[in-house]
Amino acid sequence: MNSIIEEIYKTGRVQDDAGKLINAFPHSTRYEIGTFLYNLIQEEKLEKTLEIGMAYGLSTLFICQAHHDREIGHHIAVDPFQSKAWKSIGLLNSKRAGLDNRLRFFESYSYEILPKLVEKGEQLDFAFIDGSHLFDDAFIDFFYIDKILNVGGFIAFDDIWMPALKQLVNFVLKNKPYELFTISTTVPLSPLKRSAKILRHLLQGRLKDPLDPIHAAAQVCTLKKISDDNRPWDFHRSF
Repeated sequence: MNSIIEEIYKTGRVQDDAGKLINAFPHSTRYEIGTFLYNLIQEEKLEKTLEIGMAYGLSTLFICQAHHDREIGHHIAVDPFQSKAWKSIGLLNSKRAGLDNRLRFFESYSYEILPKLVEKGEQLDFAFIDGSHLFDDAFIDFFYIDKILNVGGFIAFDDIWMPALKQLVNFVLKNKPYELFTISTTVPLSPLKRSAKILRHLLQGRLKDPLDPIHAAAQVCTLKKISDDNRPWDFHRSF
């Protein structure tokens, strides 16, 4: 694995352009999720990839490293807050790791960029949705990505324990030609932390079933597109 990736996960820190060390977590992708993304691209031979939300760029590093090691493929990252909120550290990390030649970056909102990619006829093999976690924003991300995702391609949704993302996945599985490929989990929560998380979500009115383990442990849900969309105009399944 790339030495920059290993250093970040060993120290738990990233550097800005002045060399100041900044705690990379909890905002960054966990190592086990990053290796999952890397392995998925390697094993499924995915060449054209995209992610919504870059932050410190750790998921970007794993994805671009997979393209680098396969000696083929390119990656698109979209993040409107890369310079303001994240001090351009995601871009700095990709350059420091020698992977910036695999990356095309847009510092804009996904609802501005994705329609342009559709208009240009861009095609994707994989997309990682990890931007706004509001249902409507994430739905718009999926809507446009679906139009340019090749049949046989994959979409991964991060933070699937959150009700809005879980509802979106339910919609896709019940209304679109996708099938569940895998669910990746974080390190299991202790009973105390799990109970605290469930209580917090109950108080916020965010859980219908507090015993549902997908809320407490699931991190990334990956779906595979199995065909083009041939639904009749009035098709709908409740989700």
